[in-house]
Amino acid sequence: MKTFYTLLATAALGLGSLGAWADDASTAASSENPQRHRHDKRNTVWIIGADPQTDDVWMLKGRAIDIYAQTVKPGFQQSGVPNFIISDRANKAVFGIGGFVSFRTTYDWSNVIQNKDFVTYDIPMIQTPSNKQRFRMDASTSRLFFKTIVHTKALGNIETYVETDFRGGDNVLRLREAYVSFKGLTFGQRTTTFVDLDAAPTTIDFQGPNAYTYQRNLMVRYHLQISSNWEFAVAAEMPGVSATTPGEAAYIVPQRVPDFPVYFQYNWAQGRSHLRASGIIRTMNYYDNVNLSTITKVGWGAMLSGRIALSRSANVFGQVVYGEGIENYIQDLNGNGYDLVSNPLRSGRLQTLPAMGWLAGFQVNFSPSWQMNAAYSQVSVWNRNNYFAQAPDTYRLSQYIVGNLFYHITPAFSVGAEYLYGTRKNADHAKAHANRAQMMVQFNF
Repeated sequence: MKTFYTLLATAALGLGSLGAWADDASTAASSENPQRHRHDKRNTVWIIGADPQTDDVWMLKGRAIDIYAQTVKPGFQQSGVPNFIISDRANKAVFGIGGFVSFRTTYDWSNVIQNKDFVTYDIPMIQTPSNKQRFRMDASTSRLFFKTIVHTKALGNIETYVETDFRGGDNVLRLREAYVSFKGLTFGQRTTTFVDLDAAPTTIDFQGPNAYTYQRNLMVRYHLQISSNWEFAVAAEMPGVSATTPGEAAYIVPQRVPDFPVYFQYNWAQGRSHLRASGIIRTMNYYDNVNLSTITKVGWGAMLSGRIALSRSANVFGQVVYGEGIENYIQDLNGNGYDLVSNPLRSGRLQTLPAMGWLAGFQVNFSPSWQMNAAYSQVSVWNRNNYFAQAPDTYRLSQYIVGNLFYHITPAFSVGAEYLYGTRKNADHAKAHANRAQMMVQFNF
């Protein structure tokens, strides 16, 4: 009975106002005085086994939040510190459960993109009555996530994480991330190492800029914090090849070697600014059904990215990526058959096409409640061996422009409005454009 009353008293002491905004990990991680955490009033924390009469419960709460916050990576589509955290009395086991409900309304006009997201690859090249205008509602980006951080003598803190949304077929639950991490090692599914999560704008549009290199891969990754300024990561990631094959003359076979991304990053201004140099090498296997042989093509890519703080409230960001056979890592080209295409000069053979993507933008936080983002992004694919001549309607170039404004009514409850403009240009110089306006209401828990 005493334990029951102790838990009730501890829970009562832990109750705070609802929620923490998902991108507020930097606030949650800061603590000049460990006995006074601003975020204690935002997060509900239960300390199991604590005695309110003898333990400094506020200290234990703050320490639990800090332990969790240290594992959070801010940036594009990342979940921050949740509202509900449970910890043992020694802070050796911390469990968090969170997520958000996100509701979006969109209105398209002028070549309506038949996609929930603003994918410039999908801009129709011919306007018809059926794609002139469209109104849509969507709640499938709502999310749930769970994290545990357990301290061990042998391996230090072991972090496990599972994250889902409702973007599966017919809005069923879909696995986004699932991994275990310790001593700089990660095993499982996570955002690719060939991405800079801080080099993109916050958008209502779920996909984001067309040139951004974002996807989630199964992987084994090693991350090393070399110093306060320098960090390094390398990974072996599950390969996925998207190819356009010439009928039965060639076809993709199971892949045999992982993709190998790597990056070096330099941080300054207390981590608010950074520059990153990334690279990736990958092998892609296919069968040449004309010459009856298995062929391996090498893909590679290089990227420079970063975010620079101009002041406490304003920063700029961007990235430039170039490579061959890495189109599956570029948002606009992912899954559209550009990693390998036919070689018109050699029957049964496939080839890589050079591709380049770049984006640039800025973010301004007018106050803790108001935030504005704007960005421009472009993707280009180049010809090789006269491939465009046999496929004149092939995607050649696209542009993506976004501007938005968010208002955080509370740390947990936010609304936003956004305008998107995109263009697509084919190899035969045919060009089309699309417009979208959308609004969002989101509650984090």
